Amino acid sequence: MTKRYLMIILTGLATVAQAQRPISLEAALAKAARDYPALRAARLKAAGLEAMKKSVSPFGDLDLSGGGEEIGHGNDAVYTLARVRQNIDPFSVKSKRALLDRQAGVAKAEEAVAGRDLARMVAADYINDYAARLRWMNMLRSDSLYADFEEVARRRYELKDISLLEYQTAQSYRRQISLSLREAARDMEKAHIALSQWLSADTLFMATGVDTTITHIDETHAEHHPVHLLAEQRALLSEANIKELRSRMAPKLFVEAGLQKIGPRAGYYAWQAGVSIPMSFGAHKSTMKAARIARQQVQAENEDLERQHSTKHLMLLSDLNKYRQSTDYYVRTALPLAREQQRVALVSYRARSIGYLDFIQAADQALKAEMGYVETLTQLLQTKYELMYY
Repeated sequence: MTKRYLMIILTGLATVAQAQRPISLEAALAKAARDYPALRAARLKAAGLEAMKKSVSPFGDLDLSGGGEEIGHGNDAVYTLARVRQNIDPFSVKSKRALLDRQAGVAKAEEAVAGRDLARMVAADYINDYAARLRWMNMLRSDSLYADFEEVARRRYELKDISLLEYQTAQSYRRQISLSLREAARDMEKAHIALSQWLSADTLFMATGVDTTITHIDETHAEHHPVHLLAEQRALLSEANIKELRSRMAPKLFVEAGLQKIGPRAGYYAWQAGVSIPMSFGAHKSTMKAARIARQQVQAENEDLERQHSTKHLMLLSDLNKYRQSTDYYVRTALPLAREQQRVALVSYRARSIGYLDFIQAADQALKAEMGYVETLTQLLQTKYELMYY
């Protein structure tokens, strides 16, 4: 069984490797962070808002006009040949720049959160791809075992040593396992597609392996989590928005100058300066009240986020310890016992020490243990990387 199984698994892995491009988890995370469109869009949004900070100026629109006065009845009309009016808003520049700065800060924080979410999703699909390959390898091993079982049963049936029922049962179980093997291959293909969605639009990737070691998780890192930084930036943005709204009620200045002609005589000029004072106090008061309510809403949402985040962190740490203990049990006890059980079951059936039902029961229990290990390992790795990127 060992030589045959090695030939089957090497052939299968070679076929899989030809169809998909192997990639490590670190390379997958780096590629997704560099190329995934949604993250690029978040990065460009932050860059655009950063560039907008330079657009704030105290000088507003420049108005150009011309005109005439005292026209008609033979008067020497006064013609304005060119009039230039410059609007100036010197008292709101600081608040507008601060608002854009806070908007850029929120965009950068959102980019960091999006990058963290992307890393978590890439890691989850990478682990699922790795687990799908482990399930496929388990089924491949079981298929080889049942192939040997069926071959022994066939020879015995030809020698009239066993009943037709026993031979047909061996055939049936072999076919069921072969079907499960094909389904595992399809599941592995789907896992490749799920992983590749983060990496490329036209290339399939496959996981090469995952670091299963569990190091100490720093519990203080949550204070510097991008989600908390985003909450801080949103709070600062709400404050900056209130200050910008307040600055809208500040006076605005203007300076005006023009060239004039009185009748046929040119060379005259005029100028004036003035101030514009907003008078919509009622509307402004309502707007300010809405902004203060929005600030309180942001504060409440941030408090709720802090609570949820802290609770999730503690639950993930608890799950990590649970799955680590279960995985250690499988690695030290259940998995070696299952492999030995498979070997002994086939040897015992060949030696007629056990019947076909005993063989099927032993092989089935061993397969369940192997699959149980994969599920527990998957949960452990998912929890590990969830803690790293949640």
